Amino acid sequence: MAGPAVQASNLRDDATAGELGRLIERQQHGYALEQPFYCDPDIFRLEQEKVFLKHWLYVGHQSQIPNPGDYFVFEIAQESVIVVRGKDAEIRALVNVCRHRGSRVCRKSSGRAKSFVCPYHGWSYGLDGRLARAWAMPADFDKASHGLHQISCEVFHGLIFINFAGEAGAFEEARKALDDALAPFNLAKTKVAHSEVCRVEANWKLAVENYDECYHCAPSHPEFALSHSIKLPEVKTAELMRELAVQAAKAGLSVDPVGNLEERGRGLSIEFYYDRYALFEGYLTGSEDGQPLAPLLGSLTEWDRGASNLQLGQMSYLLIYSDHAVVYRFTPLALQETEVEIIWLVKETAVEGEDYDLERLTWLWHVTTDADKDIIERNQKGVNSRFYQPGPYSPMEPFCPEFVAWYLEKMRLGHGVQSG
Repeated sequence: MAGPAVQASNLRDDATAGELGRLIERQQHGYALEQPFYCDPDIFRLEQEKVFLKHWLYVGHQSQIPNPGDYFVFEIAQESVIVVRGKDAEIRALVNVCRHRGSRVCRKSSGRAKSFVCPYHGWSYGLDGRLARAWAMPADFDKASHGLHQISCEVFHGLIFINFAGEAGAFEEARKALDDALAPFNLAKTKVAHSEVCRVEANWKLAVENYDECYHCAPSHPEFALSHSIKLPEVKTAELMRELAVQAAKAGLSVDPVGNLEERGRGLSIEFYYDRYALFEGYLTGSEDGQPLAPLLGSLTEWDRGASNLQLGQMSYLLIYSDHAVVYRFTPLALQETEVEIIWLVKETAVEGEDYDLERLTWLWHVTTDADKDIIERNQKGVNSRFYQPGPYSPMEPFCPEFVAWYLEKMRLGHGVQSG
């Protein structure tokens, strides 16, 4: 039997490009990552700069800030961003760092403001980030050059994304590829029915990998497995998919996969993937009894008995039923602590208590998330063992090797590591 995997302590003193390069280049294709990638603090520190802050991040839905002055704050690593709708109705992402001496400007997690005033020395900023007032400064002080830093922000079908990179690419490729598939759902005309945060004591990559595969769905999620055919190998769902294609066409929906995940070395602005799969007979949506949970989304007028997977970037995912959507966002907080936010979207005109019951709407992803928290944390405990060795992915985990390849490419390019 081979010996234990490389221990995290090998990198704790200095995560040099050479050491990281050796880890990357000996990675076995189709296998999970080696232990240091899940356990080493120096690697996590590098990820903050080379992965999190150079990657498009989903931060919220436009319905959360419908009026000028509405805002919420998003935090990741050591960074804090104010996402605000301006007087011109544009949504911007302003870095929550005062241009005077660096204090956090906005202390509330959300709200409505006419301006943002730093509580330290009273510098005041407009909703567009421009410095409006800095009292008792010299006569030659240039207010125009001391506004809040603004980072890239995109609104895609109502979903708000930000990017800390100075020259972040736009969403043109994603729009061109996904607009037709997403149009019938009209996600821009939905609203947040409910959101909640779950903290998982595990490395963010283990959380993402768990979401990326349904190999574990049958043994670990009996409630989900009752209704979702994705728990089965493709060969066993062929007939269901043929039936879905007919029903989806009648409903004006696409079942054709669309994505660019295999093109990670092409300098993508954002990675994306979309497909639609069948629910089992008797289930119209992701409910306990199979019956509708909310009004049909967008322009839909009939049910096709399907569910769509939508991935945008490597830390945000949507599951879109005919009557609601569920958004999952993964935010790394520490080496082995990850925030998972779950957001339920319904048609913007839907009224709670009349058009949907919140307990029924959230039931499936409550029980699934609770189970996943336990699964992922047990996974981390095992990975921390001196006897952990990366194992091979199953053919039912096709997106996990893609995620690993994307991650290693980011780390290689981001730290000056050359391909072997």
